[in-house]
Amino acid sequence: MNSFEQQVLADGGGNAQEKLRRLYGKDITYHNAKKYLAGIKMHILKLEEMGAGASVPPEEAQTYSQEETTFNKDNSQTIKRDVYLTPEEAASPTSIMKKCGFDPLLWEVVTCKLITGSWDVTIKNADGEGRLHTNRKYSVTLTVKPLGGTLTSDQVLEIFKNLPKPKLTEYEYQGGKYLLELPIMDFHLGKLAWGEETGGQDYDLKIAEKLWRKTVADLLSKAELFGAPELVLFPIGQDYFHFDTPQTTTTSGTQLDSDTRWQKMYSKGVELLVWAVEQCRAIAPVKIIWIPGNHDTVLSYTATVGLAQRYAECKGVEVNLSPTRRKYFSYGSSLIGFAHGVEEGKRIEGLMQVEAPEAWGESVWREYHLGHLHTENTLDKGGIIFRRISSITAADAWHAENGFVGTTRRAQAFVWDKERGLQAIVNSNVRV
Repeated sequence: MNSFEQQVLADGGGNAQEKLRRLYGKDITYHNAKKYLAGIKMHILKLEEMGAGASVPPEEAQTYSQEETTFNKDNSQTIKRDVYLTPEEAASPTSIMKKCGFDPLLWEVVTCKLITGSWDVTIKNADGEGRLHTNRKYSVTLTVKPLGGTLTSDQVLEIFKNLPKPKLTEYEYQGGKYLLELPIMDFHLGKLAWGEETGGQDYDLKIAEKLWRKTVADLLSKAELFGAPELVLFPIGQDYFHFDTPQTTTTSGTQLDSDTRWQKMYSKGVELLVWAVEQCRAIAPVKIIWIPGNHDTVLSYTATVGLAQRYAECKGVEVNLSPTRRKYFSYGSSLIGFAHGVEEGKRIEGLMQVEAPEAWGESVWREYHLGHLHTENTLDKGGIIFRRISSITAADAWHAENGFVGTTRRAQAFVWDKERGLQAIVNSNVRV
């Protein structure tokens, strides 16, 4: 950096108007002088960074002067740098973390300290409407640590709350006659299955997408034979995603086969969930509940949080974000329990009475709807029907090696009457 550039960047030497007059021979208003000088400083710092080999993504509308990173013993990192932030970004530690290049799904903020800089930059909004926004320079000291496979609801909500709200069509519902339950369990989006290896069918992201759309459309069209539903109950989770980490492992760390990266799987999964909700809410209000599986506890929850944010102002969609692993839903004289059915063992037979005692006492018809086994099975015991629900996914190499093959690939929807309980089971079979 030469002496002239150093004079430009120096804090002394008068205000912006005086500095431009002295260094550039330009006599302009004080307000405009601040803008010109800010732009000149950005240009000089950018050239300095490029000369030092620094790499700043071209899409970043900010400048970093220096960066210092400390790797701590507890696997956390402390970063010190100058960064330009809008007032909204400065109020959000998660936004600051993103500006510093850390994925909020993989890292969490430990501490965040801001010191206001000496000058700001005012820019036009990217929408071309000419509105001005001011980014202030801050000296940031940020300490982050890896999440290690766990996320809190507050962290997830922070990720999604700044997403733009979509324009949604509001529907006028005439009032239906029944509850339509749509529990598509164990979808395992992101799984890779090679038919020649498993003796069955291929399965990958593209095949799964087509199968999901076909299955949802098939179940909804068949349910129309019963008239319009009063409500659609749409459980999400139950191993909707095949894996839960960037290393393509389950939540607990079991290594899996996949044909795609987690970001691509997650993006497609959210897209398909939104599509399904849109199909459902076109015919009736939708109640979404989260039921974690053993493969996708984190990603299925974050996807459900995303739906909650998308439909926060939509009258026709309600999302239950409770972190409890088992959930219960009452409809008239019926009580439906949901669980993945892995950890509970035989204890599941006594949980509904304890966890939902009031609803239990008011109900006549009671069922538990469980996943995990990818096959259909029904047990009637102690006044509860325990129903394992089939899956539309294909067997992968692990299932083939262990002999878990030959099950009927099927998704089901359930038609519930308020007084008479379960009236019909609608099947959507996968033709193989």
